[in-house]
Amino acid sequence: MHPSTIKKLNNISNDINKLYGYVDMPGDNFGEPAINSGPCAPFAKAFYDCWNKRFKNKVNIVFIMVKNSDECWHVLIRLPNNMLYDGGHGVHNEDKYSEFEIVDMQNYDQELLEKRAYGLDREYPRYCPNLSLSKVTSVIEAHLSEITDDI
Repeated sequence: MHPSTIKKLNNISNDINKLYGYVDMPGDNFGEPAINSGPCAPFAKAFYDCWNKRFKNKVNIVFIMVKNSDECWHVLIRLPNNMLYDGGHGVHNEDKYSEFEIVDMQNYDQELLEKRAYGLDREYPRYCPNLSLSKVTSVIEAHLSEITDDI
């Protein structure tokens, strides 16, 4: 993946973090991007849909699972270059999740995503109370429209 494409993807995360900020409450996720503290799955689904309708090399959804458990800790995207991507941290590698099991959803499964996300269509009053999926999708689409690489 071209470095300019990675920069444009990271610009999505920068804009999302400007919209929703960072967790400022004490706890395990203090300082983490608010978009990654609950609404990570709706973000991943929106990105998945926007990307896959635009580019021939598809992305897939990834679950970061607590080892030896059915608890999903995070939902994000696997890019065509095999890197991971989410709305808060942007493009990154798997090192961040060494204590977890990484599970790629090779074939899209709405029921599984709903289950692991604890429901996609819900509110996030604690960390991301003003989440607007239409705003998130607009940010994603605006930046993806700037990518001209043959991905």
